[in-house]
Amino acid sequence: MTQPTRPTPELLAELRKPRPYPAVSVTLPTHRHWPESQQDDIRLRNLLTEAEKRLADDPEVSKAQAAAVTQHLTAAADALDPEYFGDGLIVYASPEEHRSFLVGGSVPERIVINTTYLTRNLVALEARERPYLVLVLSTGEVRLWRGQGDQVAEDQKSGFPVISSGAERDKAPSRDGGQWTTQDFRNMLMEADRKLTAVLQASPLPVILVGLSKHISIYREVTHHGQALAAELEVGGLANTTPAEMSAQLAPARRALAEADTERGMRGLDEARSGKRYSAGVQDVWQAAGEGRVALLVVEESLRVTARPDTVEGAERATLTLLEPEEAGVPGAEEDIIDSLVETVLSADGEVIFVPDDSLADAHRVAAALRY
Repeated sequence: MTQPTRPTPELLAELRKPRPYPAVSVTLPTHRHWPESQQDDIRLRNLLTEAEKRLADDPEVSKAQAAAVTQHLTAAADALDPEYFGDGLIVYASPEEHRSFLVGGSVPERIVINTTYLTRNLVALEARERPYLVLVLSTGEVRLWRGQGDQVAEDQKSGFPVISSGAERDKAPSRDGGQWTTQDFRNMLMEADRKLTAVLQASPLPVILVGLSKHISIYREVTHHGQALAAELEVGGLANTTPAEMSAQLAPARRALAEADTERGMRGLDEARSGKRYSAGVQDVWQAAGEGRVALLVVEESLRVTARPDTVEGAERATLTLLEPEEAGVPGAEEDIIDSLVETVLSADGEVIFVPDDSLADAHRVAAALRY
């Protein structure tokens, strides 16, 4: 099964479920454009060949299992078109299935064979590129767009566009935007706000407000959804535009959304620290996660830790023995324990926020707000 789109939260939950060994995860950084993309298919095939060799050499994998997984890895590669690779590629395969995801964020080159799929990169992508709404204000109409990452499309099924009922929409706007202060314009904005209510009730998403500064100012006066307004983009002339043009215009607003998520994560940690519900460092956070106490996990995007989970009496997998990266082959060791940490937190209905590197230098790059 090829999934050249972003996974839903439901699919992420399904992918995190334990599977019979071997469950193979392959991640590969790729290129969007020629000529850099020319070698991506070859690099993918080479990586899958390496995965096949590792399966064949694994004493815990039977020949039949190795052959079945290899067949699925090949099928996944055959279903992909190298001309449409994104910034990264993720392939999952087990004896029963295969799935592939083209992602818009960087991923490392890795092969992981375990009893679960490596979902960390998809979780990070979902966190970075969560869905959002775009409300575009103009002289005579209000349009609604939906976006996720850099992909946007206009929504014309939720009562939008909302059109002004007055003749003023056909007039040229004054330089200071004076005509937009009239009641007709306000009525249009209030009607759009009412329609937005139903949209937000169905999908409580952050809203990017787009328009000239006067548009935005008046809308903020009449809206009942001020808390949902997560970012603003002061630009006009977007009433009739293509998805590609809209996506390009929204780039600064998307960065603002990402920064807001980072701030929300750091604020959550500060509140937890004040309330003495704070934990920092992979060792302590791992133990808290194993006990189901992590409500919010904040981790730097590139953090990777090789470790071996250890069982102690009465607290299975409660402690870690930290290892050097070259010790990943030690029995029981995990190449990157952060992957398992993320999955443990999500499985216990916790939230995970990835933040830029160096954001958590004083917390050894990973910290948590605890439930108790």
